[in-house]
Amino acid sequence: MSEATKPDKTRQLSQEQMNSIEHLLQGRSDRSVAEAVSVSRQTVWEWRNHDPLFIAELNRQRYEMWKEAHERLKSLANRALDVVEQQLDSGDPKASLAAAKYILQGTRLLGDTELHVGGPTTPEAVIMARLRNEAKMELEAEGKGRDPFKVDFSGIEDEVEDLARSRLEKALAEAGLS
Repeated sequence: MSEATKPDKTRQLSQEQMNSIEHLLQGRSDRSVAEAVSVSRQTVWEWRNHDPLFIAELNRQRYEMWKEAHERLKSLANRALDVVEQQLDSGDPKASLAAAKYILQGTRLLGDTELHVGGPTTPEAVIMARLRNEAKMELEAEGKGRDPFKVDFSGIEDEVEDLARSRLEKALAEAGLS
């Protein structure tokens, strides 16, 4: 895979973390990954759920892996369509029906073909996502005492963003990234 995320910050991923990412990308369980890299299962879980640098690198490598697979599939599309077309014109009703089904199912590819593999790919984005969620919950909790039929949470986005941004520097420092 590609090189680890190397922000202009102090902390880098350890070799155990990089090896763990490789195993996680292969679909292995936390327990299996932990055994392979000689750490506890809890450590792998903590990295996956609470270490912004680890989460960002895992997401970045996962995105790259899916992007490569998507490009490979696109390169095979013409050959696959040739086979479907042969089946459609084969004269065999079952083969034609199966080919028609594939074509109809595949028409959704005519719309949005962008690859949507989730997750932030920088440590800062991982932390901001968490801070936004915390800020939203905090601001919504403040509104609990009000009449629920009169509270409008639709305008809360700016407040959530401001509150999250105000806490970003401290969160980066706590994560060893400033």
